[in-house]
Amino acid sequence: MRSFLILVVLFFVSMPTMARDVSVADVPSLLQAIKVAKPADRIVLQPGRYRLKKILITRPGAANAPITLTALNPAQTRIETDATELFKLDAPYWVFENLDIRGGKNAHHAFHIVGRADNAVLRGNHIVGFHASVKGNPQKKLSPDNVVITGNAFYNEAPRETAEPVTLIDVVGGDNWRITKNFIADFSKGGGDGISYGAFLKGGGKGGLFERNLVMCEWRHKGRRRVGLSFGGGGTFRCMGPDCPLEHQKGVMRNNVIINCPEAPGAYINRSRDIGVYHNTIFKSWGVMLRFKDTFATVQNNIMSGAVSLRQEAEVKSDDNIQTGYAFAAYSPGAIRKLKERVSDYDAKFSNWIEKADVMKMHSTMDGFANWLGRSSIGRGDEVLQSLFHNPGMADFSLQKGVAPPTVPYDHGAVKTDFCGRARGKAIFPGAIDFSTGPCDVLALRNRILDRFGVGY
Repeated sequence: MRSFLILVVLFFVSMPTMARDVSVADVPSLLQAIKVAKPADRIVLQPGRYRLKKILITRPGAANAPITLTALNPAQTRIETDATELFKLDAPYWVFENLDIRGGKNAHHAFHIVGRADNAVLRGNHIVGFHASVKGNPQKKLSPDNVVITGNAFYNEAPRETAEPVTLIDVVGGDNWRITKNFIADFSKGGGDGISYGAFLKGGGKGGLFERNLVMCEWRHKGRRRVGLSFGGGGTFRCMGPDCPLEHQKGVMRNNVIINCPEAPGAYINRSRDIGVYHNTIFKSWGVMLRFKDTFATVQNNIMSGAVSLRQEAEVKSDDNIQTGYAFAAYSPGAIRKLKERVSDYDAKFSNWIEKADVMKMHSTMDGFANWLGRSSIGRGDEVLQSLFHNPGMADFSLQKGVAPPTVPYDHGAVKTDFCGRARGKAIFPGAIDFSTGPCDVLALRNRILDRFGVGY
């Protein structure tokens, strides 16, 4: 009898949690569904507009039964907010998918993923109008691990008029984040130091992955300094000595296409170690930059405007990359920017002695030199890649007629597929695209996401 009872208990314990769909059509029912959510619940937004304030989520899903928030018809459903943070997630095993989320001028985060929010998934969403669409942070000495961000579109329709940080995926701490197959664009900061990032992993995390993302630093608007992808970002730990913690360890950046970051590197490694940068295509950006003494990365089989450049005692193992510029030229955007600031300061102090038209002419001359340097092979060498590919500035990397794709002598074996998910062939093509099986439509990634939400491009 006792054995029978044990078997009955084990049967019920091992039974899978029954999934249920919870249909919601207004804000109160949505809030109630989140408040009482159970593992395997699937909260389904019906078509309409949902104006939301901050929502704190603390009810956990389960490994085999995550809680899902989704939209029945993504193109007819929109969430709007002007809250500093919209969804603050402090619970594991939640999935957010097919959501169209729009932020106002004061919106910082669509998702603030903290503390216990391990194994969260953001999949197939369209998120526009935030300083940092996704923010990850430790809380109570816990950092969320194993977060997946895949197949989303993140961008801003105008520069964010703020001095606060602007980084569309801004992760501080946390291990094994997977950021894959996203469209990340137009992340400019109008105030402060003017430096913004598409995405970074920093703050002491490990094992992060950037893979098969399309990053367009400048898409629909231009200006200021926009860095593509980064391990380390602008730094977390405010110390300069030899014992500063590492920003990230054992991260990998592979098969990404990063374009149109004319005043910044496409890939940036800041006080991060044992980083792998493999088979990325970087155009109209200042290559790959590594900074600070503790930094070490392996950079192999990439094709890039500019070059691999080192600052402040960073170290690199760089092999079989195609670089179209020179490392020293990566300093030129900062030098030109400072020179323009000096001219403006001089104009402000001696406005009676110098005509405004002369100041504008000097600025125009310096801008013209910067553009020439970007195109020239002694700067970034954009013209070299433009001669190979049809329209790289619009992410069209189909080959020019009669042009053979570039190859390198050695495959380091770190990447088995390309940007389009195809197995790499015997020929060794640097960059994100393997041409052995034909062209790869890079823009299809963006278009698939935006089409699902009825957004034009």
